[in-house]
Amino acid sequence: MKSCITRSKFQAKEAAKEEDGVLATNYNVSMEDLPLPILVDIFSRLPIKTILQIKCVCKTWHSLCSDPYFAKIHLARAPFSIMILEKFCKRIYTNSLVPLFTLNQGDKERLSLLSSCNGLICLHEFSYKQDVISVWNPILGDHLVLPQPKRKSVATRIRGFGYNQSTNQYKVIQILSYKDQAAISSSKLQVEVHTIGTNTWRSIGDLPYVLNQPYYGVFLNGALHWYAHSHDKRTAFMCSFDLGDEQFRQFPGPPTREYDKCRPINSISVGVSGGFLYLCDGFSEPNLDIWIMKKYGVKESWTKEFVVVNSVVSKLQRLYGSLQILNYRENMNKEATEGTELQMLFGSEALLAYNVRSKSIRRPKVFDVQTNYQAIPYIPSLVSIKNAAMNESSQML
Repeated sequence: MKSCITRSKFQAKEAAKEEDGVLATNYNVSMEDLPLPILVDIFSRLPIKTILQIKCVCKTWHSLCSDPYFAKIHLARAPFSIMILEKFCKRIYTNSLVPLFTLNQGDKERLSLLSSCNGLICLHEFSYKQDVISVWNPILGDHLVLPQPKRKSVATRIRGFGYNQSTNQYKVIQILSYKDQAAISSSKLQVEVHTIGTNTWRSIGDLPYVLNQPYYGVFLNGALHWYAHSHDKRTAFMCSFDLGDEQFRQFPGPPTREYDKCRPINSISVGVSGGFLYLCDGFSEPNLDIWIMKKYGVKESWTKEFVVVNSVVSKLQRLYGSLQILNYRENMNKEATEGTELQMLFGSEALLAYNVRSKSIRRPKVFDVQTNYQAIPYIPSLVSIKNAAMNESSQML
């Protein structure tokens, strides 16, 4: 009986060894042996700094991580960040405070960070000699300088930058009035569009409204957005510019107080943060009402998410006429903890943090960089501006 037990134990051990051998044989798979879709799924979930490192491992991985399809998958999963332009040093940061690059423009040139779309940033460089718009990917370091408009004597200039998914094209628009325009048409602003990858600006007609805020269009869902009013100043509304059919339309806004001649233009700010369109209404001083559009294009989805009751905030809104919400996320108000703060940047200098739970306001350190800076919501990505210019599609099979 004892020998039978011993033999059965021995047989069990041998069987276990054989099974382990089979398992070892079946699961001894290197990363190179994994199917391409699995590699894409794994790599697209990695931080962008890690992806830049694995691109150096081998040609196959470099090719995979450089493919436009991979860039698109990674972009859909990338977390929101903050892009910072320190104007004095002409350095671009993310909120990790690691300088991505330093622009080599001369001291007399002024820089403005216009907007961001799919990890690409639109920069405006201007001086008394030149007026240049460029599009950069600060992660990859590649950039493209846009052609100069034919006429340079510009009195008014409003811009926007965005992406049309149906044609896979990036576009920049300029809304201009020229100094040499006849007085009879001085109230009309001309709209010009540049498609990245071409070398021309196309005129598409006159602007049908007067745009109030902001002085650059905020991009979301294939369109640029502003707050506007009619030429007779009797009505005010949100409007959008569709980058597909290149048409202006009125856009459903929140139920704010009706516009009248007493409403200061700077009391309204429109922006995008965390993938949501927002409108800040500072008309009822000292209140600042922050409306969030929970479902894009649906008027009924506008929700008054925050009411900031603070005279300093209300005055800053009117003083600067520009309010950037930098870090909103979905359900931020409902899921707020004691340390949850909404970061609000007024102009290029005044950063305030609003504690969502306690309703208090504090002035935090300004990202440890000098004053006179700009900050915008940003998603780091691998989208190549050079591929965008050539309208390249994926090479993956």
